[in-house]
Amino acid sequence: MVDHRSLGAFAGLRNITTKGDMLRAIIEGLDYQFLQVVRGLERGLGVQPDVIVAIGGAIHNQFWMQNKADVVGKPIEVPEIEEAVVLGAALLAGIGVGVYRDVHDAYAQVHRSGIVYEPDATRNAAYREWFATFESLYPALQAVHARLHAHA
Repeated sequence: MVDHRSLGAFAGLRNITTKGDMLRAIIEGLDYQFLQVVRGLERGLGVQPDVIVAIGGAIHNQFWMQNKADVVGKPIEVPEIEEAVVLGAALLAGIGVGVYRDVHDAYAQVHRSGIVYEPDATRNAAYREWFATFESLYPALQAVHARLHAHA
């Protein structure tokens, strides 16, 4: 369920926290949310992907892609494709008119390998441990966010 009153928060700030620490926390938080999405898809669809293919603007940030692989614990592949969204629409149209048999056939015919970010096992173990803390923050802050939303 989506909580429209939910807000972002920084937890654990200290007087030595830097802008870089905060930027890293934002990226890690987004990657933890991505992990929640991946786990939801795995449960809901009953699949365990071996690799995750990433497209979009964030693929140009090597730190972000590596961190995503480290948090999720799966390789993140950034294919060598200029306009992935347009290509995806064309592939779906090609499937619809019979150019490709199915999604797997379409993917096999146009896939161009690119950079693969392999997860670091040590960092992944740490992120798995910290993930429990991340997941405890939303329920802990839910009432605070509701009160802040009421006064906005």
